[in-house]
Amino acid sequence: AEKAVAAGVDGLVLLTAGAGGQTGWANPFAFVRAVRQFWDGIVVMAGGMADGHAVAAAKALGCDLAYMGTKFIATRESLAKDGYKEMLVRSRLDDVLLTRAFTGLETNMLRPSIAAAGLDPDKLPVRGSIDIAKDINAAERDKPDAKRWKDIWSAGHSVSGVADVPSVAELIERTAREYEAARQGV
Repeated sequence: AEKAVAAGVDGLVLLTAGAGGQTGWANPFAFVRAVRQFWDGIVVMAGGMADGHAVAAAKALGCDLAYMGTKFIATRESLAKDGYKEMLVRSRLDDVLLTRAFTGLETNMLRPSIAAAGLDPDKLPVRGSIDIAKDINAAERDKPDAKRWKDIWSAGHSVSGVADVPSVAELIERTAREYEAARQGV
């Protein structure tokens, strides 16, 4: 964050430990407060934004905006596969696995999707040793034993808050109501 500020950015997106896919490592409470010690510009918190209550908490911490990702994957307008959306609805926080096996970087992935790809989520190989490029190579992709890495799906810690597959408009309205309820309760 300090390097980005020194480079003259207009704002910062703080990718915290709760984010889906390639994730941050820092606790959001500590991260935001540390950044606010040296930066008074726009701050967006990403990771763990399950509902309007989380958005209100981000605001209370000093964020200007919050980035909600996982819940928007499970909307009717999302281009994600229906199976992915259904898995998000069924999944809970314990279904999110932090691993370096696929990219070499820490990623939060859904255990059930890893198992569906024929891998044991509890016995994944070491950092970055799975050849995900195999699915990109057309010659390899059509072989019967080729893995379908595109069906290994990510999710953030907010996955427990995914209860249905609403429209984007419905999700925004719901989140706004939750945000107002959280503000009234503080």
